[in-house]
Amino acid sequence: MVRARAGWLAMLLMASTAACAGPNLWTDGTSVSTGTTSRGRMRHPAKLPLKGPGFVVPPRWEERGFQYGVDELVAAVQRAAKKVGGRAKRGLLGVADFGPQRGGKSAWHGSHQSGRDVDLHFYSVDAKGHPIDAPHNDMIRYDADGKPYVRRGATYNELGWEGRRFDTSRNWQLVEALLADSEIRVQWIFVSQALEDRLLAYATRQKRPAWLIEYARTVMYSPADAPPHDDHFHVRIYCSRGDRFHGCVDRGPIWQHEKKKYKYGGPEIYDPFQQRLQAALPRVDEG
Repeated sequence: MVRARAGWLAMLLMASTAACAGPNLWTDGTSVSTGTTSRGRMRHPAKLPLKGPGFVVPPRWEERGFQYGVDELVAAVQRAAKKVGGRAKRGLLGVADFGPQRGGKSAWHGSHQSGRDVDLHFYSVDAKGHPIDAPHNDMIRYDADGKPYVRRGATYNELGWEGRRFDTSRNWQLVEALLADSEIRVQWIFVSQALEDRLLAYATRQKRPAWLIEYARTVMYSPADAPPHDDHFHVRIYCSRGDRFHGCVDRGPIWQHEKKKYKYGGPEIYDPFQQRLQAALPRVDEG
């Protein structure tokens, strides 16, 4: 009788443990992204500090409080800002919105719901090429020549916006830092076509690695169903393998250079200088 009861309790414990191992029930305490970027949530998100080496959250976005994202994206933005900005005290990267603390819908974004999106201000300089601090109140729009403009009927609250210029050098360095980061897998960098062309032309003149230029050409994109991203970068990363187990869903293409890692597994952290050489290959649609 005692042995039978002990066996029954052991089976009950095993069944209970197995149930806890299902999606969204048993995690290691790190961030979890579920659903899609436009219909999703977050659990245990990382929070970006309001200021750190190379970056700052400007007042308007600090007040909004959307500093929450998945661990890997929050950390990658900090690494990229530090790499580009170094120890500079001026001209820091302005980090706008990740997402609300638990993800989900907001009045400001159709996406940014599952912790895998972030908006980054463009780096800017003055007419003499000196770095300028990120705008406090507005995202400044730039044309193909890197000059600021205002849309008809709109205004800026930002003082001195007319004197800003698009900092092509540092904005390319930011793109490069994100694409070369081995701990994230960038799906998109939304940016206007004019500014994409400007960045790629700069990278070509600087003789940056061909694979990196083609990789950037692949992921930089101006969505037809959204306003032109001529006032900020919108960066989106793929779901991590762990988060896919918990219900994270990637929408859109799985790029050729990601396909096998996505489908068959392998280490989550890999060397971008080897794995992204094929970035110029044609895209392979999901499914």
